Amino acid sequence: MPKKIHTLLDQESYDFGLIGLSTPENDYRLSWVLNNAMSYKLVRKEDLEIYHKKLDDPQVFHQFSYYDDEILLLYRLISNRCENGYLLEEMSNIDYLIQVSGEFEEKFIALLVKKLNNLKEITLAFPVDPTTLKSKKKLLL
Repeated sequence: MPKKIHTLLDQESYDFGLIGLSTPENDYRLSWVLNNAMSYKLVRKEDLEIYHKKLDDPQVFHQFSYYDDEILLLYRLISNRCENGYLLEEMSNIDYLIQVSGEFEEKFIALLVKKLNNLKEITLAFPVDPTTLKSKKKLLL
């Protein structure tokens, strides 16, 4: 009788919206701009620390978050750059990410991108499909 082999599939859930931002602003200045322009209340959270095997060193990324009680959405502003690399290495052209978690319609991200592109402090904002990213698992932390 042949031996049965069972394989466990890693079913990660990427049910969040992701926006890439390009801006010359520092993270604290960008969070201040977003708080004022978008009526957010982004607050600095504990840094996101990820161990990088190739560098044999941890990478530390700044992050800010805000939970909107009215529409039940969590916003995370995450730095894509640190002293020794990038959070999303394949997206080295972006400075920050905005991750939106919760239930929202597809057009919500498009409207948010449009609002962000109207801010003079932001050079470019664009939607990112997290399922197409090679280093997408880093966004689940």
